[in-house]
Amino acid sequence: MTDGPQTKSRTRVQLGQSGIEVSPIGAGTWQWGGRFYWGYGRQYDDNDLARAFSACIEHGINWFDTAELYGRGRSERILGQLVNTSPHATSTPKPLVATKFFPYPWRLHRSSLRRALNASLRRLNAESIDLYQLHFPLRPRGFLYWVDAIADAAEDGLINAIGVSNFSADQTKRAHEALGRRGLVLASNQVAYSLLNRSAEANGVIDACRELDVSVIAYGPLAEGLLTGKYGPGSPPPLLRRLRLARNRLDSLPPLIGLMRDIGSAHNATPSQVALNWLVARGTLPIPGVKSAEQASDNAAAMTWQLCSDEFERLGEATVGFV
Repeated sequence: MTDGPQTKSRTRVQLGQSGIEVSPIGAGTWQWGGRFYWGYGRQYDDNDLARAFSACIEHGINWFDTAELYGRGRSERILGQLVNTSPHATSTPKPLVATKFFPYPWRLHRSSLRRALNASLRRLNAESIDLYQLHFPLRPRGFLYWVDAIADAAEDGLINAIGVSNFSADQTKRAHEALGRRGLVLASNQVAYSLLNRSAEANGVIDACRELDVSVIAYGPLAEGLLTGKYGPGSPPPLLRRLRLARNRLDSLPPLIGLMRDIGSAHNATPSQVALNWLVARGTLPIPGVKSAEQASDNAAAMTWQLCSDEFERLGEATVGFV
């Protein structure tokens, strides 16, 4: 990871020490199948998602992040169908898929993980998963129990790379050490990270991942739409998102969005692209959600240019208090 704009090619970057190469920006699919929170089936449908998928591929995004939890498996099913039956299904290599195991409290044995993994494989219509992640380090089982179970599946050839999500700095180090004892690597830690949520810096996660050569996958990189320029004090997001994101005060958005528009104008870029570009410059892998071809194209365009050092610093200074 770096602390400023990178100068190397942004075509592909390595996912940790896994050997897997991904585009600097991926695509999040939490919205795929999410009826209650996101309005799937009302505001957008499978046709919109198919167009978003195609736009991602056409513009150089080669990986998609999902989870068994999203839409109760529907996100995986939609993604699996698109990966295998879309016009891009015959492309080589195929798009990469990352998904997650959720440690529900009633899941107490390794067999629970293997059943969940097999169910994800069926929904994705895949023989193996490119990146399998432990969604949260939840009890009652200790997270190392599940990390070890994932390692078993990796040794059986069902998983190509191992990741975690929402892990603290200490948990990341312990997972990394546990996998290392088995000759495996921890490829990534997926955490909430954006210009409006910089807690991953304050709590040491970014530094720990940098030290271990573990990729940071940044979810919520656009703060669920707040960094697109679409919302503000007079135009708040939908109620559920407004309640969830109450800590990100709408009144503080206009000055930041103004700065982002100013910086973006020099690159013919949108505020969304500026927000994503900053995360790429921080050495992370943002996965903005996509519900339309327009969103996918806009996200991908952030890979075609880079912030200058002064712009990077101005954005950092303007948001240093957002934790």
